[in-house]
Amino acid sequence: MSEAEVEDGEETVDIEEQIKPFLFETEKELTSYSDAFEARVRDRFMVFLKEIKDAGASEENLNILKNARFVIKGKQRRASDLVTVQCTAENIFVRSLDEEVRAAVLKYLKDEKGFKKLKEHKEEQLVVVTLPKMDIERKFELSDFLEQKYKQFHKNIMGVKSQTNQQLKAGMEREYIDGPDAAIANKEIEEIIIHYVRLGKLIFWAKQKDVLRHQFKVTNEDDIILSRQIGTVKHIVV
Repeated sequence: MSEAEVEDGEETVDIEEQIKPFLFETEKELTSYSDAFEARVRDRFMVFLKEIKDAGASEENLNILKNARFVIKGKQRRASDLVTVQCTAENIFVRSLDEEVRAAVLKYLKDEKGFKKLKEHKEEQLVVVTLPKMDIERKFELSDFLEQKYKQFHKNIMGVKSQTNQQLKAGMEREYIDGPDAAIANKEIEEIIIHYVRLGKLIFWAKQKDVLRHQFKVTNEDDIILSRQIGTVKHIVV
């Protein structure tokens, strides 16, 4: 396994570890229906989280080192085997454990790609490129894209709820589950929905606020109260 593959796997673990304290948890044992519902919604949330985190990162920037080759320790190597590349709308982050590789990355990005604002962060084993600022039109396009992703995530949750309701109905008809237990399952499902809708909003807003800066705003009273918690999840997506 290459260094890049190892680091990419570590990054996925980092995201999962960062979000873990915010996922739905309960001390009581869920019914089998609501437990299965939570697992399916959690899977959809993790897809949504990655989409929000990666939003604004162009394919061109993600592949900035795709065709690059460096001479490292006397041998010619593909850059893609030596580094991992991540992007936001404002930066390109190139990570390598090897100082010689980072030096080669700096030279390549300056000489071959023409970037002017880039810096090595040795302690973090990173080369950071500062991209040109987005114009206002691009910012609002990205903001709209983020909102569409949140709406799709909400729609996906409702789709899973509809399927689970059908399963509950069938279970009652076949006497796999009785009325009181079905009511408990429905209550638990509503709690799970509320949790992930709120968490999804915070993730969406954290990214949107980073894009729009002072132009970001929410107007609904409940949203204003919830938005005060943006700072708790910002580090996960920004």
